[in-house]
Amino acid sequence: VVQESIADKFVALLKQKAMALKVGCAYDPETQLGPVVNAKHKQSVCNWIQKGIDEGAELVLDGRDIVVPGFENGFFVGPTILDKVTPEMSVGNREIFGPVTVIKRVKDFEEGLALMNRNPFANGSVIFTQSGYYAREFVKNTDGGMVGVNVGIPVPIGVFPFCGHKQSF
Repeated sequence: VVQESIADKFVALLKQKAMALKVGCAYDPETQLGPVVNAKHKQSVCNWIQKGIDEGAELVLDGRDIVVPGFENGFFVGPTILDKVTPEMSVGNREIFGPVTVIKRVKDFEEGLALMNRNPFANGSVIFTQSGYYAREFVKNTDGGMVGVNVGIPVPIGVFPFCGHKQSF
């Protein structure tokens, strides 16, 4: 969920960063994005990407046809970005479980938080802000099970419980 006033700049920067990721085999220490688990899952992720396009999302970066040299038959899906996703689109309301980022544009903080909280899933939520006020309001009012402020979702190490809310519980 990205505020409209910065969305174009954000999406351009996200695309640049995503394109720079090294996709490769899981045991290569330089790999930043490895394969999905099997051919069936790869097809599922690719089907979700196509569904997003069919529903009207704008494909900014397409990772479906990526080829990793030496692993041409691997189950790789490259970074993918779908922009201008709306709540009515299934890709905006389901967990794709692949390297796909969907961008939903909103006018302001309140609209963004309400949009996020309407989703049936709530594994985690994150806000990136320079405002202490919005950071506190987000932490207090988000439905996410794991909440981050200016960091990615703070997933605990293996000895601590891992839990979301709603249908991500």
